Amino acid sequence: MATQPMRRIEAFYPPEQLQTATPGRRLGGYVLDLLVTAATFGIGWLIWFLVVAQRGQTPGKQMLGMYIMREDGTRAGGWYTLLREVIVKGLISIVIGVISAATGGLGSLLWLPAALWCTWDRERQCLWDKAASTYIAHSPEGYRPPTAADLRMQGEEPPAMSGRTTAAPDSPSGLMDYPRARTGLEEDPLERDMSAEALADTPSTHESSAASRLRELQRLRDEGLITPEQYEERRAAILDEL
Repeated sequence: MATQPMRRIEAFYPPEQLQTATPGRRLGGYVLDLLVTAATFGIGWLIWFLVVAQRGQTPGKQMLGMYIMREDGTRAGGWYTLLREVIVKGLISIVIGVISAATGGLGSLLWLPAALWCTWDRERQCLWDKAASTYIAHSPEGYRPPTAADLRMQGEEPPAMSGRTTAAPDSPSGLMDYPRARTGLEEDPLERDMSAEALADTPSTHESSAASRLRELQRLRDEGLITPEQYEERRAAILDEL
C-alpha cells in the first residue's frame, strides 16, 4: 500500500477532524459561491460572506464543510479571510486583467492554471493560497478548528509552534481523502480513555477517579472526538456511580 502524503493539515489534525479538501470539493465550493452570487445579484452572497468570514469560510465553503487554514495550523479569522478573498484575489485579478488587456483577451486564460493549481499541487493549494499562505481543510464530522486567538485564550500555542503532529494512515492511491468511518481494529476514544472505570474500591479513590474521568471526557468533547450527546450520556453515567 502507498503511504498517504503527509500534507500540512494532516500533520496537525487527525483525519476524523480535518482533511485537506479535495480539488472536487473545492470546485463544488466555487460553483455554490457562483450560484449564490447569481441568485442574489451578489448582495446576498456578500452579506452571507461577511457573516461567515470570521469562521474562515465563504458561503460555498460553509455548505460543504470547508475552512480556510493558516500556515501555523489554525483556522483563519475574519481579517485573514478578507485578506485572502478580497486583497490577494483582487491583486491577482488586477494582474491578470492587465495581461489580458495587453494580449487582446488571451491573458484571461491565466485564470485556468491559477484556479486549477490545486489539482497538481501537493498541498492542493491554488495560486491565491500560495500567495496568502493558506490551505483549505474539510471537516467530515463537523469539527471547527480553532483560530490563533482561540488558542491564546486557552493559553495554548498553534500546532506549528507547539510541535503537535499526528500520523497519517495509508491510502491505496496516496491521493484519496482519509476514510471517515473507523475500522473495527481502531479503538474508540471513549473505550480507550474511559477504561479506568474499573479502578478503586475506596470512596476517596473512586471520587478522584471520577473527577479524572470527567476531565478526560470534557477534553474528548472539546477536541471533537465525541459528540455532545455522547458526552452528556457518559457524564451522567459517571455521576450516577458516585
